[in-house]
Amino acid sequence: MPRRGRFVPTVALYAVGAALGLAVAWWFPWSGDTGLHIAVVEQLSRHLGDPPDPLVGAHAASPYYSPYSLVQALLARVTGLGGYDVLRVSALGNALLIASGLHHLVRRLSTAPWAPLAALVAILLLQGTTLLTWSGFLGLQSLAITLSYPAAFALGVTLHLWGLVAARLVGRGGPWTFPVAGLLAADVVLDHQFTAVAAALGCLALVVGGRRRLNLVEVACWSAAVAIAAAALATWPYFPVLSLLSSTGGLDRIQAPLYHHLLGFYGLGLATGIPALALRVYRRRTDPLAWLAVLAGLFVGYGWVTGHATWARLLPAVLLAGQLAVGIEVAEQLARRPGTGRGRLTVAAAALGCLVALPTQAGVLHYAAPLPASLDRHLATKRDWVGYGWVTRWIGTGRTVLAGTYHAARMLPGYRIFTLAPAYPEPWLRSAPARRAARAAILDPATGHARRAALLGAYRIRFLVVYPGQAAALRHAGVRLHELGRSPRFGHDVLYRVARA
Repeated sequence: MPRRGRFVPTVALYAVGAALGLAVAWWFPWSGDTGLHIAVVEQLSRHLGDPPDPLVGAHAASPYYSPYSLVQALLARVTGLGGYDVLRVSALGNALLIASGLHHLVRRLSTAPWAPLAALVAILLLQGTTLLTWSGFLGLQSLAITLSYPAAFALGVTLHLWGLVAARLVGRGGPWTFPVAGLLAADVVLDHQFTAVAAALGCLALVVGGRRRLNLVEVACWSAAVAIAAAALATWPYFPVLSLLSSTGGLDRIQAPLYHHLLGFYGLGLATGIPALALRVYRRRTDPLAWLAVLAGLFVGYGWVTGHATWARLLPAVLLAGQLAVGIEVAEQLARRPGTGRGRLTVAAAALGCLVALPTQAGVLHYAAPLPASLDRHLATKRDWVGYGWVTRWIGTGRTVLAGTYHAARMLPGYRIFTLAPAYPEPWLRSAPARRAARAAILDPATGHARRAALLGAYRIRFLVVYPGQAAALRHAGVRLHELGRSPRFGHDVLYRVARA
């Protein structure tokens, strides 16, 4: 193919990636886990040697401190940017990393020049008809919130890792391939453990689909890559990776909603991806994308049957395999004259799926500007929380607050204000159960005055952010609370100061 024929699709791919990243960076909405990731940057940038837990301030090893967050922290120190702005910059970087990863991988799977861009479009749109915004899930509106999160960075690194493995399996790349692959694998494990499982399954699928046996030299080289990855993991200073294997308590409960509304959340991706994968299997039984979908699907099914809902986090790998297959098939059919009957059907199904997805994903426009009510009511949207800075008038950084409301628990750490108990499961934090018990006891009207005072003193708590009903119950029990202010965004979030005895 002429050089121009490949140059234009490549430029288009990076242009779309850059446009996505710039849009997210400019309108960056605060929702979901954003406060947590801001807190990680804020704490690590100030305490590189011994960062406290980003949520509660306890000095304990934390998997939130990864190579990705270390780069963000260093960026904050060098530029003076705050955590929120560092995440905005990260969104642009991650968008370009994902685009380059798709280019690296897809060109190993297809010669169609538009295949990487078609795959990106499939990833952004072919999800479901019910809005799902969750870290690691790649719909357009989900990425509008999570593009700066570690999962997005880990996805980009994973795509490059798969591209590297695919190239090496056909004899491309020099000896440098193996240590680089080992370091990339270690980085994914440290950045986002759910993505790391998918990355490992993808590497296995590529080996199965390699169509040839590895010789002893290649086995030794890949073993060396694994050893390099293990060494990098063993020497990471912020947390011991092996401790995560026994620290899964509470994760199943928080991941359980991912198994709800399966057709609503993932129906379009499955309806278009499964036929595209079936076509690839028909042509080649060892197709790596099909093997990735099957392997990841087995883990997802295991989680469904056993109730270990943590394995639902491999659903993005199942969808990704199908989306890549759809993108490649569409690009190859459009490049082929004439196309096959099955191929034309795949193109039509993909186009229809993207059209059906628009009401679900187009709600992202709400972050850019208010939409007309006649249009807004037809679009699914995750609302922007905007911020929680109103509390900083009364509470300084480093304070510990009892956060009894949903948004306070998730947003206060972004302002370097710690909460008594973590908003998320932290099975690696030994004090987490005691902290949750203390929060419950303080808010329980039946708790005796002496015990409540002892708990407030032990954790140095002078401020509570609770709902008015909770405050009324505490006052009825004799607790003296002075109302200081309430959230302009969430009117039921009220800040109180506990009067000294």
